[in-house]
Amino acid sequence: MAKASEKTKDTNRVKKSIILSGLVGTGGLFVAKALGLVYSIPLSTILGSDAYMSYYGTAYRIYSYILNVFTAGFPFAIATLVARYSVKNDNRSLLLIRKISLTVMAITGLAGMLLMAGFSGLLANLVAPARDVSIMAWVLRILALAIFFVPVLSAFRGFYQGRREMKEYAFSQAFEQLFRVGFLLSVSWLLVYALNKERVFALYTAVLSTSIAAVAGILQIYSFDRRRIVEIREGAAVQEYEGMEQSAMIREFLALAIPYLLVAIMGYCDDIFNSVLLPLGLRMHGFDGDTQNVILSACNYVGTKLTAIPMILAPGFTSALIPHISSALEERNMKKVSSNVRDCLNIIFYIGLPVSFCIFLYSRELYHILFYTDDLATSSAVLSWIAIEGFLGTVGPVVTNIMMALGLKKNVLKRLLINFLIKGSLMVPFIYLWGFPGAVISSMCGNIYLSAANLAEISRTYSISFKPLIRKIIKICIGVLCMWGAKILLDHIGLYAGEGAKLTCLIRLMVNGIMSVLVYLGVTAFMRIPQTIFHVNFSKILKRVKR
Repeated sequence: MAKASEKTKDTNRVKKSIILSGLVGTGGLFVAKALGLVYSIPLSTILGSDAYMSYYGTAYRIYSYILNVFTAGFPFAIATLVARYSVKNDNRSLLLIRKISLTVMAITGLAGMLLMAGFSGLLANLVAPARDVSIMAWVLRILALAIFFVPVLSAFRGFYQGRREMKEYAFSQAFEQLFRVGFLLSVSWLLVYALNKERVFALYTAVLSTSIAAVAGILQIYSFDRRRIVEIREGAAVQEYEGMEQSAMIREFLALAIPYLLVAIMGYCDDIFNSVLLPLGLRMHGFDGDTQNVILSACNYVGTKLTAIPMILAPGFTSALIPHISSALEERNMKKVSSNVRDCLNIIFYIGLPVSFCIFLYSRELYHILFYTDDLATSSAVLSWIAIEGFLGTVGPVVTNIMMALGLKKNVLKRLLINFLIKGSLMVPFIYLWGFPGAVISSMCGNIYLSAANLAEISRTYSISFKPLIRKIIKICIGVLCMWGAKILLDHIGLYAGEGAKLTCLIRLMVNGIMSVLVYLGVTAFMRIPQTIFHVNFSKILKRVKR
């Protein structure tokens, strides 16, 4: 009984704290993305081709964009409504939300699947050389299947996100990815090395694994749902008042989802730009087909895998932010709203900035040790630029979703459109002028404008001062510069890991990286950054440990 009581207290503490909820949600996503990074290393060897890695990465960016366009708004709408009606203890409305969300997500998923499959030939012609158009088309068709299953899984996750069941939300993410990685690597290895099939079949298996894992994820979370939904049904049975009517709930659901849908169309434009406009710009700059494949492989395969590590902070903390801010607004607790916004941004900068900078610092070492490439110099240079874009891609979505959660939809949509136009109009000309760096510079122009303008409006509307955040960012940057200095010093004393035997380089990289990160943690702890961000008194913790 004592253990059960303690477990319940822990669960309630996580539900009440945006920091703990965000860290738990991010923890599950971190496991999922870490597994994604781990599998991408042996998969690059199995594929054994910059071209196949490019097609795999590019196809996933197209898939991600279509998936986000058709589904991104709905899980947030589900979570918001569930949080709202959970505060009201309206169990009948909660059951109605569950029914509507599953139905809508299945319909939109089917529409997205048919769209991607239908346009697979056209997209393949845009992004792949003529000799491989058929391969790229089949990759897109196979991957389209996942657009039906993943939204259904997202509906379940959105429901329990709104219920602040962040442990299940995190476990579901990790379970799906673990199942996918197991299927992908085992079947790909079997086809190439045991059955001596062409490596293109490993490529097809890799994209099929997304659908297989989504089905497994649906079965897992449905099992959890069967246990949890009983309590809601029992509450609905004894509820004395009627819940919302279905037509009114659908209108409320769509009113929340459609703005998020518009946000997804414009906010996730990097995926479609890097899939379609990037190859066009590279051709205009004068790169040959092989060099294009090297760049696209580094950007859309390796780059997305590595930058996914800091970028998980965005969905991880956003998933926690939505129910917390929705509940605080429902309770009209403006002090709590301000605290939640500041806590979220503080942690994004404290964790996201050094992680992204590590990718920038160690780009050559990471590529040399972990990934296949025909041109290490070009690939590592591309990865360094992608690390910059990765950090902006971490901050931007968080600020945008804070705006949405605070009800500031009108101006954020206008700014997203401006951001979309900035990137779309500048990307190809900038690549033509400066090569791949032009793509990142065009993204920086749009993202900096978007985040700065949104934060200014949040500050004006809710009287939230970001001066303490700016002071913390300056101190975090000092910590990052000290980390850079430590890395340079360690390189000079024999711990450079960018050339030589890969196993030796891996050991050097681990020592170099750990010591550099410890310098960052030590410097920022000396300036009391983690203590204030995480609301932790390390002195008290040390005293408890000594006892």
